[in-house]
Amino acid sequence: EGTLYRRAHIEVIDEINTKGLWMLHCCIYPHIHNSAPIFGFDIVAGHNKITGCFHDFSPAGDPNHNMINWFENTVSTLNWSKIRELPDWGKQIFSPAIIAASNVQSSSEIAQIVNTVNVTSKYYLSRVAATNNTVKSTVEAQNYYAQCQKQNPRTPKVIAALGLNDQEVDTFIHQCLFPEI
Repeated sequence: EGTLYRRAHIEVIDEINTKGLWMLHCCIYPHIHNSAPIFGFDIVAGHNKITGCFHDFSPAGDPNHNMINWFENTVSTLNWSKIRELPDWGKQIFSPAIIAASNVQSSSEIAQIVNTVNVTSKYYLSRVAATNNTVKSTVEAQNYYAQCQKQNPRTPKVIAALGLNDQEVDTFIHQCLFPEI
């Protein structure tokens, strides 16, 4: 917790040498009296490619927040060789501009990811506090985001593939990745 945002966390699981998998998860939640979006960035990769890349400014209060509009404009010109179809739970919480790419192998697409996340993270961190204390509460919206994320059936499978038992997977998902307020 800090003055800019309520919660920020980054998890990197590197099992590329033993299990053939590398995962990065980054999420930044605004304060509960802030209508700014939730910053999310996830990558799952194997030895030869990024199997999934997801990046969004997900609405958590105001679906027309100026940060969401900026994100949409920023990513609107990006192209991906393979776009990942979102499941129903994802369609409930992500913005229409979400980056959802799979089978990323080309150096140009990898550079596009790196450049985009560099620009969007700097923008997010420089502006998220601007709308602190402008709304009564976004607890319900932030909890809904976490609840929907926990519906992803791939998350426990990926984490279990890294060697965690069922209890450790459940704890990691509910307390580290997507805790509710």
